[in-house]
Amino acid sequence: MAALEKIRSKSVMLLIVIGVALLAFIIGDFLNSGRSFFGAGTTVAKVDGEKISIIDFQKRYEEQNQRLQESNQKVDPALVQNQVLNQMINEQLLKEELDALCLTVSDAEITEAMTGETANYQVIQFAQQLGMESPAQLHEFIFNPGKFKATEADVAPVREQWLKLEEQTIQQLKAGKLGNLITGAIQANKLDKAALLAENNDGASVEIVNEQYASLKDDEFKVTDEELKARYDKEKQQYKIDQELRKIHFISVDIVPNDKDLAEAKAVFDKVEAALRGNVGLDAARNIGEASINQKTVRFSDVFGAQKTFLEAAAVEDVSAPTFEGYTHKVTKLLAKKNDVDSVRVDMIQVQGAKKVQDSVLNLLNSGKPFAEVVDNKVAVGQENQWMNLMQIGNEDKAQEAKAKILAAAGDYFVVDSNENAALIYKVHEKVAPKAMFDIAEVSYTVYPSDETIDGLRTNLQDYINTNNTGKKFIDNATAKGYTAMEATVAADMAQINRIESTRKEIQWAFGAEIGSVSPIFDKEGNDKMIALTLDEVIPAGYMPLSDPSVKANIERLVRNDKKAESLIAKYKGKANSIPAYAQLMKQKVDTITVNFAQDFIPGIGMESVLSAQAPYAKENTIQGPVKGDQGVFVYKVVKKEKAASTLSDDVIDQRFAGQFGGSVVSQLFFDILKEGKTIKNNLIDFY
Repeated sequence: MAALEKIRSKSVMLLIVIGVALLAFIIGDFLNSGRSFFGAGTTVAKVDGEKISIIDFQKRYEEQNQRLQESNQKVDPALVQNQVLNQMINEQLLKEELDALCLTVSDAEITEAMTGETANYQVIQFAQQLGMESPAQLHEFIFNPGKFKATEADVAPVREQWLKLEEQTIQQLKAGKLGNLITGAIQANKLDKAALLAENNDGASVEIVNEQYASLKDDEFKVTDEELKARYDKEKQQYKIDQELRKIHFISVDIVPNDKDLAEAKAVFDKVEAALRGNVGLDAARNIGEASINQKTVRFSDVFGAQKTFLEAAAVEDVSAPTFEGYTHKVTKLLAKKNDVDSVRVDMIQVQGAKKVQDSVLNLLNSGKPFAEVVDNKVAVGQENQWMNLMQIGNEDKAQEAKAKILAAAGDYFVVDSNENAALIYKVHEKVAPKAMFDIAEVSYTVYPSDETIDGLRTNLQDYINTNNTGKKFIDNATAKGYTAMEATVAADMAQINRIESTRKEIQWAFGAEIGSVSPIFDKEGNDKMIALTLDEVIPAGYMPLSDPSVKANIERLVRNDKKAESLIAKYKGKANSIPAYAQLMKQKVDTITVNFAQDFIPGIGMESVLSAQAPYAKENTIQGPVKGDQGVFVYKVVKKEKAASTLSDDVIDQRFAGQFGGSVVSQLFFDILKEGKTIKNNLIDFY
């Protein structure tokens, strides 16, 4: 009772404590989910006011992810998310354009694209996946299910997919019409063709003396802040950015084995190797249980390098010299040598049906009925005269039984494998000559960092962050502690930092951080790294500032090259009256080159737009220059005007025009063009 009275006497204090705890919980949850309150909500992107919902996006992402998994592709999820969202944004841009142009597709066009002879390939695939002979049969099944003794419930999910495919096909047909409109609208006229022909055919043989800007010392040509600012303003448009950027420095620690891990692994692998060398077969090595053993049969043509050298001289039960690469120890043991057939030419038929149907197909084939008449896609499908690689047959008992049947075949069709509902029938036409083969075991042991090693790496990095918890310290003290603080610039729609896999969360942190703050450690993110970062600078959308090191370096180079050009031209102008004399004066060699207007790169000179533009039209045997170029100052003389030996045909000119100015260029830049003047908001960073 005394205890209860004591609690009652403190009830007000308890309520205050509980209230504070609840308030802290609510505020913490509010801050953690603040983006949902004030940010994107359920809108993952917005295109000119049209919303793309997170639900629609997530569905598309999961579909794409499923396809990647089915094809055994491992891709950074952030890259897939970016790809899917960009595709959805482009689809919305295309829809707006098609709607604005009022492009339509007729019922006949839709019918042909869905069920006709030239049906959309995706529709054909869909029909085949469902076991239908054609898209037309699938359409009949969906919209007349009773004919197939199916119910509405049976066809409902298939109909949904069909209608979705139909919608996509309509958009594709409209897009195709838009493409035709663009291609038809941008065609080369007579003047365009004449100009292209001249650019490609009119050339000049040129003698040139060139002094590169790089040959002059930079410190002899000082650049002022005023000069930098003036040139930056002139070149500013080149540095336009459409979205906010954030500059960061980051430390990346590879999670790899240390010396202790390597030594312990070496001791284990030494035991495995000793077991392989001291015992027949593989059982002794398997009993150690640490190594991976891959048994296979190979030919000389299947192996390379040290493994090939080993097999050329090895006796059965020999073990190769061990190798260590990429934290993996490896040896090869030769288990057997033999001569065997590695490939055969066969007919392959798959029969769907009961034993009676299987026997009927087999009898028809062996009675001489033409292959094409038997394999009619109703109960049997197959291919004639296909080379089959027997090396790809597995080591399972059933697979080896099938291989034995194939090698023993004597010319008739035979059943390789069957059950109550299906059979696989082969006929062997040809077997290649037996060749030398080797049964080998590739034994490997990969070294991974121990938990102790990983904890040590994390502790050391955390200690560094704790001691260097401001941006300046984080960057300045990295080298002294054995780290490298690397620089990067990131945007909200980027998936990775400097192409490092699974670094999306680090980018997300950067866009929620204050300048000078230091992040926690990011690890266990699907890569083999521990990463910490600091936010250096926020660059608003508009233009990269002159303060950016890369921008400043480029502008400074341009200003300095202007000064170098001015100095070189003043030094050489009017001081000689022949190319050899200029060469002696400039202490450079004379080059003889051929130049035409269409050239981007001049062999021996490099990118020199001024020379490409001037030389084909300059007066013959007249000294030109000194001329200020992109890479240096040059003096040249056109020795002879030339025309190309071959003349381009109209078709080739049309193709080149399309590739440089016409439909091909527009197609490549199509979605960039559609984005002009559009307001696109990408909120992906608010969700992932």
